[in-house]
Amino acid sequence: MSPKIKDLIKILEKAGFVNRGGKSSHPNFSHPKGFKLTLSGKPSQDFA
Repeated sequence: MSPKIKDLIKILEKAGFVNRGGKSSHPNFSHPKGFKLTLSGKPSQDFA
C-alpha cells in the first residue's frame, strides 16, 4: 500500500510544521525555524 498525502502531513506536523492554510489541494506549512513548504495533492492521494 502506497503512503498517502495525509500520512506525510502527520509526519510534518510531528516535526514541528504548522498548516497555515491554502487551497484545499495545496496546503501550506511553515516551521518555526523559517522553512516553508507547499504540498500538491489531496490528502487521499498517493505520493511517491
